[in-house]
Amino acid sequence: MVTKAFLNGFASLSHPHFDIKAFRPIFIKAAWKAYTDIEHTPISQSRFQNLIGPLFDALFLETNQKMENILHEIRELLVDQNRIEHFFSDTFYIVLNQYIKSFYGKIGGWEKIAPFASAIEQFIAYVAERSDDESLFIFEDALINALEMLRQRSQSITVLNTYYGVPIQFPAHIIHTDTQSVILRVHPLQKTAALLQNGIYLLKNTHFIHDVYASVKPIIFKGEHFLELSRFDQLKTSLFHRQSIRVHPLKPYGLTIIHPSLTLQTDVYDISIGGIAVTSKDFYSLSPFVDVLLFFPTEVMGQIGEMQGQLVFKSAYEGGYKYHFKITPTLQQEAELSKYIAKREQEIIKKLRDEIV
Repeated sequence: MVTKAFLNGFASLSHPHFDIKAFRPIFIKAAWKAYTDIEHTPISQSRFQNLIGPLFDALFLETNQKMENILHEIRELLVDQNRIEHFFSDTFYIVLNQYIKSFYGKIGGWEKIAPFASAIEQFIAYVAERSDDESLFIFEDALINALEMLRQRSQSITVLNTYYGVPIQFPAHIIHTDTQSVILRVHPLQKTAALLQNGIYLLKNTHFIHDVYASVKPIIFKGEHFLELSRFDQLKTSLFHRQSIRVHPLKPYGLTIIHPSLTLQTDVYDISIGGIAVTSKDFYSLSPFVDVLLFFPTEVMGQIGEMQGQLVFKSAYEGGYKYHFKITPTLQQEAELSKYIAKREQEIIKKLRDEIV
């Protein structure tokens, strides 16, 4: 059963000016968007609302709704565990953004965001039936213990940031640990990138088998400046071990994609030798691994900007969608793309160095 303690992260979210009941239609709308993104033959909107509305009430309003009955119906609707996790991840991504916006211009309440995010993570794990994985709940303790052991042995760890897509990766040294946080000495470039991004990645080693993401803040410890890491989250897929550098453009260049069934008007998000991610406010119903033509802006590829590619996957992104394509450049195109990426990488590193105080 879902315990009372488990739901505390949802039950105490309001600040003085936050109307939790007015938040209900936002939650339902977010869930409907997430559902229709993954379901080609959706049930009716009214039927869906009757299913999701009670879930909101059970989570946020502390009603007498029977959580297990609600979740059983949702699992039956979505069937597959991966679809269930995808649905709730996309729903709460939208909900969390709206929740954070409700604090703009308000005094107090910001400290509730972290418990809300943590509650979301645990709830999704529970719904996806991963809560019997003991490592989900003991992970942070085990990680800090492993880092403390490395500290005692004076062994370094490797940390990573992807600043505008460029990997910033250096060894880091563990200075201190306690029950909830770790203090690191890192390279000045790393420290600046981490603080600008409010986070850092600890790359897996023999002591922890997955990459780990942590929130960061500056701290003075024994008279020196360091990074304090907390709120650790393990990544089951090594998304940050890329074979090639992926850079963000200086400005959002437009990119046209010709698909056999329609034409996409998008903006470049990031680009590498082997792939490109683009964003759009429009939802395009595309089959994966179908050949497409991508027309790159002249600022990136000069006059040889027509390139073949295939959609790999799509995801929700800040009020719209992100589409990820594998690309197949010719040798000439690869040379031009390499020049652009190298130049952009140098610009990004210079910008990062300029940020160092």
